[in-house]
Amino acid sequence: MADCEQLRDQYEAYALGALEGRQLAELERHLARNCPVCTPGVAEARWLVAQLTYLSPDAAPSPALRYRIMSEATPASSAHPTPAQSWVPAWAWAIAAALVALTAFTVYQNRRADRELAALRQQLQTAESQGQQLQIERAHYVMATEIVMAQDARPVKLMPQKPAMPMFHAVWSQKMGLLVMASNVPQFPPTTTLQLWAVPKQGKPLSLGMFRPDQSGQAMMVMSPATNMNRIAALAISEEPAGGSLQPTSAPVWVGPLT
Repeated sequence: MADCEQLRDQYEAYALGALEGRQLAELERHLARNCPVCTPGVAEARWLVAQLTYLSPDAAPSPALRYRIMSEATPASSAHPTPAQSWVPAWAWAIAAALVALTAFTVYQNRRADRELAALRQQLQTAESQGQQLQIERAHYVMATEIVMAQDARPVKLMPQKPAMPMFHAVWSQKMGLLVMASNVPQFPPTTTLQLWAVPKQGKPLSLGMFRPDQSGQAMMVMSPATNMNRIAALAISEEPAGGSLQPTSAPVWVGPLT
């Protein structure tokens, strides 16, 4: 059975009596069970078709046509002498009906085109957003490569403090920056985030940023060399509330000393 979204474009054709075949049967099944989407949609389409009669310009009838209408509404005993007979030929009514149907079809097509255009705009916005995300990811990978290839690159292993957790690998270069990455990282609740800390030799931990693994469990974070790593004793990753914390609120899940 077709869903309401598939039938939405058929409401105007149904109101005009132009819907046939399987689509007509499907829509009538929806209407028979008083579908909360299709029933008001068809009612709106019928109202639109009814309004088409107001689209034609106002026109005063000819004297002969006015006399004929009044004669039809007046008893024969009070009828006055009739002027020359005048009538509207059948072909004129046929043309008028065709024009009304054409106008209704044009309105229907325009509304359908508007919906399709809105869908295309949404797809374009999604594609642009995905393109921007790919550009960001590409820049991160370029930066990660520069860190790994730096002459002063130093590897760091962040060992898990909980069982069944993977190890994080870090590479830091005082000149190029810091790279932290891991695979097979389990998903964390949406109310939490992973936060990377630089633990100085003296003083409180410094936040280096937040990150989350993707759907495949891959996690990567790169950052510029904003911190003098020579003053840092270790790197740590803790699980924090979404939005991060000024200081760790729980024991680190991963810790790696800088040797």
